Amino acid sequence: MPASYSIDPEHRFVMSRLWGEVTDDEVDQHNERLRSDPLFDPTYRQLADMSDVTLNLVSAGNVKDTARDQYFAPGTRRALLVSDDTTFGLCRMYATYAESLGQVVSVFRERKEAEEWLGLAD
Repeated sequence: MPASYSIDPEHRFVMSRLWGEVTDDEVDQHNERLRSDPLFDPTYRQLADMSDVTLNLVSAGNVKDTARDQYFAPGTRRALLVSDDTTFGLCRMYATYAESLGQVVSVFRERKEAEEWLGLAD
């Protein structure tokens, strides 16, 4: 499956990564594994790195459903890192839906900017 994550409790941070050809099922499985992980805390910041996605097969319906199914606490900063226009558009759609539910999500094309926004930069 082209998705993974790591949890850093010391820095209260989740790093997710998706790559290759990404489908609805991969997104759903990643989210279910993360939310079920005993180390996961819904107040941890997240960087979701999708810069190595080569083909985005995620449907607009899944984007909307995923945005409605929030498991991060409202107000928790989450950065989505992308490199292509299709993924950027889907992530902006996700952010718009999620923000209407109190989520704080921003989409970036540069890792440094995403890390600074999350408060991770040195």
